[in-house]
Amino acid sequence: MHVGLGVVIVFNTRQAALQRAYSHTEYRGIETAAVYWHLIDLLWIVLFALFYVLH
Repeated sequence: MHVGLGVVIVFNTRQAALQRAYSHTEYRGIETAAVYWHLIDLLWIVLFALFYVLH
């Protein structure tokens, strides 16, 4: 579910970027999407390592 939400967030960010909603001073949406996506990356790395150790 969290990966699906991440894909939706990235897609919406892309759509906003194509509509030129961001500028060099207003980029909070891009930054928020990137932080969320990297948080999910970190979560999967930890989960993968945990399952590997438990196996």
